[in-house]
Amino acid sequence: MLIKNKIVYVYDIEVFPNVFHCLLKNTETKEYIYFEVSERKNQIEDLIIFFNDCQDKMICGYNNIHYDNPIINFILDYQKAMCISPYDKICRNIQHLSDIIIQSDSTEQWKRWKYANNFDTLDLLTMLFSQKLRVGLKEMQVTMKYKNVQEYSGKFTDYLLEKDIPEMIMYNKNDVDSTENLLYLCENDIKLRLSIEQEYGIKALNKDGVNLGMEILKIKYLEKTGKTWDDIKDLRSPCDIIDLSKVILPFISYKTPLLQNFLEEFKQQKVSAGRKAFEKHFLLDNLEYSVGVGGIHSVNEPEIVIPKEDEIISDVDVASLYPSLIIEYGFYPPHLGKEFLEVYTQIKNERIEAKHNGNKLKDKTLKLSINGLSGNLQSQFSWCYSPETVMRIRINGQLFLLMLAERLITAGCKILQANTDGLFVLRKKVDEDKFQSACKEWEKITKLTLEEDRFERFYQFAINDYLAISEGYSQTRNPKLLKKKGMFIDEVTLGKGMAPMIIPKAINNYFANGISVQDTIRNCKDINDFITYQKVSKDFNVEYNNELITRINRYYVSTNGCYLYKCKLEKVDDRYIRTGYINMLKDSGVTLCNNLDEFKEFPKNINYQYYIKEAIKIINKFENKQLSLF
Repeated sequence: MLIKNKIVYVYDIEVFPNVFHCLLKNTETKEYIYFEVSERKNQIEDLIIFFNDCQDKMICGYNNIHYDNPIINFILDYQKAMCISPYDKICRNIQHLSDIIIQSDSTEQWKRWKYANNFDTLDLLTMLFSQKLRVGLKEMQVTMKYKNVQEYSGKFTDYLLEKDIPEMIMYNKNDVDSTENLLYLCENDIKLRLSIEQEYGIKALNKDGVNLGMEILKIKYLEKTGKTWDDIKDLRSPCDIIDLSKVILPFISYKTPLLQNFLEEFKQQKVSAGRKAFEKHFLLDNLEYSVGVGGIHSVNEPEIVIPKEDEIISDVDVASLYPSLIIEYGFYPPHLGKEFLEVYTQIKNERIEAKHNGNKLKDKTLKLSINGLSGNLQSQFSWCYSPETVMRIRINGQLFLLMLAERLITAGCKILQANTDGLFVLRKKVDEDKFQSACKEWEKITKLTLEEDRFERFYQFAINDYLAISEGYSQTRNPKLLKKKGMFIDEVTLGKGMAPMIIPKAINNYFANGISVQDTIRNCKDINDFITYQKVSKDFNVEYNNELITRINRYYVSTNGCYLYKCKLEKVDDRYIRTGYINMLKDSGVTLCNNLDEFKEFPKNINYQYYIKEAIKIINKFENKQLSLF
């Protein structure tokens, strides 16, 4: 792969008290380059020569900006001393820096090497995830269905025996290969960032989506105001207590006594900037609502809704709720002035134009900028920090949604679900004019726009777990017409856990197509659909077949597999004993499949009954009387 006309080298390092290893892979030629510093060889000079000659190279890793790169930069910084030092001194110095990076809460001691700019670099971790959502490479290997999920069997704090070095190198190689695999999965993300760099002149490769959006917003704001980053970087609009009577828009009102009383109670609240300061539950037309400073949602039980011939079911969403509130009502951070609102509005208009013109890259870029603001309004580390502003957005948004719910109920509709920016609504066809009239009246009052999607059927387990089957699905069987949320999602998302996908696939196939759970599960021949994984904390060890194994394991539920346990090691006299056993899957044994290459044929020992039972368990929440169908 080439990025900016530079060959991408994927790499990873391993650090031990007496061994240092760096492995790179040329993604164009697929050649591996090994650098080792140990008792058996010292290639530190070759490594220094390689990294000093990186004009035509892009060095790519996973978490490399926060670990691998600083260590390489440290070596380059002290290259003269490194080249004349014995291997053990080199390894001790690298190990010392590694310990500081891993154990320290700040970068103060090693920022000199973290921010050194010795070579162009791409960090897939920082590109894909914000800091709160980051996951380790092993979890990524699982969710990208990589062939070999491998955790190092020893301890990086122990001295590495010479006989164990080849095993360590194979582990290092597997990490590099999986990083290369991830690199190619991220081609569209890379193209987007290169487009942003070209258009806005900012360094975008190593920024996640939210940070990218905020960077664009910042650049446009500085251009608009003529200010510099130093002028605004420390500005904030903090507040400890927020008076909701000053936050709620004055024209918000209700006709229902229940909602009138709730609104008056809401206005009397003085809350902190957090999300849990005030929350109220009430029943409106037999549906329970939870409303407070954290947002609005209904409280739902499992339910199947299939409209009759004379009924319509639809999802009514507010288009771009938070951005629209910001623009229509001037909800901007006070310390940034009205120029901020002008810039934000301009970005939204540019995005609409890009979408209209089919410019997908620009559309996606500006969407990041628009949607990234609300989270930053809540972050005291952001130049946009303004908790009262985000409270105005969040509270008025949910009160508007309650106004819509009240009007639709009056128009004869039944609200099935309410959540943040939309309602699922059931109504009679004869009430369609009243429904449309209520929506248009609400749009006129709020200055917001509604969007509607209609469905043939609606299977709701909980507020964020549902399957909605769009109109037209019965005729086309187009999978794009299935709207899946939460437990009904049947495709793995990079970096977001992994339950066995065969279970939601069987549930969706049953509800959408009337195909039995048994048929879906027994006819599936993709081992990945049966796989799940578990990672345990460093406080525990994992035992399988009476042996201690790695803490991260990918497996499927099997008829003849051993049970998987986590346990603790306690030292008694001069030996360790295993205590505190916890069965990680009580209903069945499992077969480990950390290395998919070992499964040349589809396995015959899959415990189909386990997967069938788990799927039926969920379906029976909806159809408790239909067990005989299976």
